[in-house]
Amino acid sequence: MGLSKRRKTLVVLATLIGTFLAALDATVVGTAMPTIIGELGGLSLYPWAFASYLLAATVTGPIFGKLSDTYGRKPVYLAGIFLFLLGSVLAGTSGSMAALIAFRTLQGLGAGAVQPVAITIVGDIFELEARARIQGLFGAVWGISAILGPAVGGLLTDFVSWRWVFYINIPFGLAAAILLALTLTESFERRARRMDYLGTALLTGGLVAVLLALLGRGGPSSGSVTLFLGGAAALVLFVFAEGRAEDPVIPLDLFKDRILSVSAFGNLAMGGVLLGVSVYVPLFVQGSLGGTALTAGAVVASLSMGWPVGSFVGGRMLLKTGYRATLLLGSALVATGSALCVPMDRGTSLAYVVVAVVVIGLGLGFSSTSYLVSVQNAVPWRRRGVATSSVVFFRTVGGSLGVAAMGALLNASLGDRYRAAVERVTDGDPALGRLLSDPNALLQPAVRSRIPEAAYAELSGALAAALSPAFWVLLAFGVSSMAAAAFFPRGAAEDLVRGGAEHG
Repeated sequence: MGLSKRRKTLVVLATLIGTFLAALDATVVGTAMPTIIGELGGLSLYPWAFASYLLAATVTGPIFGKLSDTYGRKPVYLAGIFLFLLGSVLAGTSGSMAALIAFRTLQGLGAGAVQPVAITIVGDIFELEARARIQGLFGAVWGISAILGPAVGGLLTDFVSWRWVFYINIPFGLAAAILLALTLTESFERRARRMDYLGTALLTGGLVAVLLALLGRGGPSSGSVTLFLGGAAALVLFVFAEGRAEDPVIPLDLFKDRILSVSAFGNLAMGGVLLGVSVYVPLFVQGSLGGTALTAGAVVASLSMGWPVGSFVGGRMLLKTGYRATLLLGSALVATGSALCVPMDRGTSLAYVVVAVVVIGLGLGFSSTSYLVSVQNAVPWRRRGVATSSVVFFRTVGGSLGVAAMGALLNASLGDRYRAAVERVTDGDPALGRLLSDPNALLQPAVRSRIPEAAYAELSGALAAALSPAFWVLLAFGVSSMAAAAFFPRGAAEDLVRGGAEHG
């Protein structure tokens, strides 16, 4: 794209503001969710507030990536911001968990366009070395916004209303849209393409069925097993359908390239870690350690203290040592931080939790930069949108599966454990029994203050024990990220470029 240096700077600023928007949503909402659950009820629906968003972003990401290759990045990016902001406004008006989940889904539809297309735009207008540096800048902006996000989210939730954690997206989204609309110009040959309706339907149906099965209440049942197998069968049919489709939503031939296939699996593992930490560590801090929304936000912010450092250093390291060495270092840090989360219980100090999350953030910074830059340099311009969005697709799939699996284990282990703890601490006191009957009480500071100290210690310990299996899943994803990095091709970054210099 023949853009002047000034226009390139403004385009990058617009995409960085979009990244800021995505970071705010990920960290502000994650911080507020325990309080939202406490007010609206439905702890068993906790994972769906995140899974619905991720599922929508997962399914639509590759579709928007293909549309950006056909009609240009600019209209797709702007449409994504519009959908995201509409979902944000409606989510702020939610009166029930069902409404919140529906509006979070609408936000996810927008995020499916904003996140991968923003990354693709930067890949279009810069060459290899500049791409690596700009990706580091993206990590730094993610870190700054995600450090501010939890603090602002905690303050809004504790002192104003949790609804404002959604409304705060509006000014940033409008700024990104206006700036990009005024500065980005595109010139390329538009090619008519046929939408892959069968592939889209099979992918959507399969993922929805698998997630519904994993998030089913009360543990495994014949219905959930049937749903899971049906979803798995739909995903298998999706693979066969994509191989025959004239213009597939996810071109499987992309993954014949080892760079893209390893990047896909590595991002799937990273997604499970990223969302697992963002969703369940705040729940642990607020429910088991007695923290507030602000405390939980401070812990999530520590993820983004490590991320920008890892991204900034990793963007320079990969130019000197290659992608593989950078990925091995990043994935080792991710696995180490995940392992530190496994032994966490009610006696764990807040400082320990922060250290574990910072280590994970460092690892994610090194890894994400290497994967994104390597993929963008491995394909020509005409396939860069769908390639980038396909890899981001696997990250959101990993996040969706991770949140769902951890939520299923939490729901399965919390019920009986919590009821037994309530019976032990109430000792025949009906008033206390009514107060403690719903585990949401642990997430509301106003209600929590009415719980006797000994009773709270018992109940928060039950929640911490129920979260333990979820942290083992986190470790499994962390170890999987190391396995993926080990299979990445060796060689210098310049030697692994396939068609990145090709334009149009």
